Amino acid sequence: MVSKAQIRGIVRLQAALGLVASVLIFLLWGQWAAIASVIGAAISLAGSLIYTKAAYQLPYGPPALLMKLHYMGEALKLVFTLVCFGVVFRFYRQVVWPAVFAGYLAAASAFWFGLLIKFKDKK
Repeated sequence: MVSKAQIRGIVRLQAALGLVASVLIFLLWGQWAAIASVIGAAISLAGSLIYTKAAYQLPYGPPALLMKLHYMGEALKLVFTLVCFGVVFRFYRQVVWPAVFAGYLAAASAFWFGLLIKFKDKK
């Protein structure tokens, strides 16, 4: 079972990495690229929140049910991400594509860094 502190820590790390990437992109490419990077990071962050809500509905249960919840969470996250990218690229014509993907990847990388970090509950 994953603790709530670990989940919150990864989500906060996603927000921080997305913000850092957006600031760096702002310094390198300017305002419009930074806005695109924030959009990419927000898509990643929202997808993770959707996954978390779907996958961790039950704290304990039969392993088959817990796996189904995780698969459902991943499927919802994937569909949400694809729809969001489609909407962004359809309605925001002057979007800076590399910046959107850089923001998304920076925020999504928090999961892998989160595997190396032990977040603890504040008491």
